[in-house]
Amino acid sequence: MRRRILVVDDELAVRFGIRHFFEAHGLEVIEAENCREARELFRGSRPDLVLLDYRLADGTALDLLPEMRAMDSSIPVLVLTAHVSIETAVQVIKQGAEHFLPKPVELPTLLVMVERLLEAQQARRRQQALVASSSEEINPFLGGSRVIRDLEATTRRVLDSDSPVLILGETGTGKGVLASWLHLQGPRSGGPLVQLNCAGLMAQFLETELFGHERGAFTSAVSRKQGLLEVAHRGTVFLDEIGDMDLQVQPKLLKVIEEKRFRRLGEVEDRSVDVRLIAATHQNLAESVRAQRFRGDLYFRISPLPLRIPSLRERPEDIPVIARAMLSRLSREIGRSGMDLTPAAESALRAYAWPGNLRELRNVLERAVLLSSTPVLGSDDLQFNHALARALPRLPAEAEGTLAGDPELDLTLQELERRHIERVLAAEGGHVERAARRLGIPRSSLYQKLKRLGLSSKV
Repeated sequence: MRRRILVVDDELAVRFGIRHFFEAHGLEVIEAENCREARELFRGSRPDLVLLDYRLADGTALDLLPEMRAMDSSIPVLVLTAHVSIETAVQVIKQGAEHFLPKPVELPTLLVMVERLLEAQQARRRQQALVASSSEEINPFLGGSRVIRDLEATTRRVLDSDSPVLILGETGTGKGVLASWLHLQGPRSGGPLVQLNCAGLMAQFLETELFGHERGAFTSAVSRKQGLLEVAHRGTVFLDEIGDMDLQVQPKLLKVIEEKRFRRLGEVEDRSVDVRLIAATHQNLAESVRAQRFRGDLYFRISPLPLRIPSLRERPEDIPVIARAMLSRLSREIGRSGMDLTPAAESALRAYAWPGNLRELRNVLERAVLLSSTPVLGSDDLQFNHALARALPRLPAEAEGTLAGDPELDLTLQELERRHIERVLAAEGGHVERAARRLGIPRSSLYQKLKRLGLSSKV
């Protein structure tokens, strides 16, 4: 990803020289000639670093620095000036600037300073990402079954893509673990991984968590709040249980995916953000779209790269390997080394249906470790919820919440879009304006899609 530099200077020649030199060295440069333009670009374009002239036509660096720090304190600011004084330098540094340099400055020297500041910024973000993640990476592909090897092969193929990923699977299959692995192994590993579970969140709370809010945006908004999308800039946003997202919030998320822009609650200007979206659900989103519980346009945008995690009962041969890895971690956590399983315990684990999947397996093992007086667990040490397991369908393709067996998985994104538009048009009697309203897009956009897909309609 090219790093973006905001150059704020009222001299066109200075801006041109810096832009020409920096772009030749792989940096992206955006320009402002006064404080007003600088505020707009800083808010809307999210630069990675700011080169700021001290004296501008409508203010000084001392006016801009506090505002920039309030909007995003992680973005370094380097101040340049032709009017050097120790007092001014001290004031600028106190207001949050990284450096204070006299003009004229040698461009190669300036480039070195900028690259070092960008490297330090990336190192800080990488460290934050490592601290936020587990201290011990969990392998989401443990086992040798065909289904888990297929999942690993597919996941590695999409690893370097920046397109959204939709992780499908029953509750407890490890969707969050796979999302973390995708982030830490991908090109955005140096940025933050921000996670939010959408289940059960009211529209306003979900909006303020994702997009943030300005002071006074609503009754309890007594201060400005930065949204998770801003926190995740240059990193990854993981939205768990996206199928439960309130319909009022879905079009705003769609805008983030398509335009990389959003607006805080109570704010009138858009902000720019660069994130990769990973979403997960245990629901059948195709069915939710048909039932109008989930927007079709959002479904198409989040699902170009679907990954389905198999349930444990689809890969019983993997269970002993996973169980031993969990036992090893549990042993270290409670200070009991050498924990293992008897052959009878292995057979019992393979035979059980695991309605709660990996989460339930850990629960069963943790209880056994805590209650057992011996380091080797037998089948008698394992306590299962057979009543719940008997209620489960036995075939993987019928497992609740997965899309296995859904013929639409074999369609391309364009074919899915065409089929959905045809269904909506048919339901609205071919009326474009009503169909566009139902699809949540402008009428002109629907006309363009109809022309591209070769579909006909009534006026």
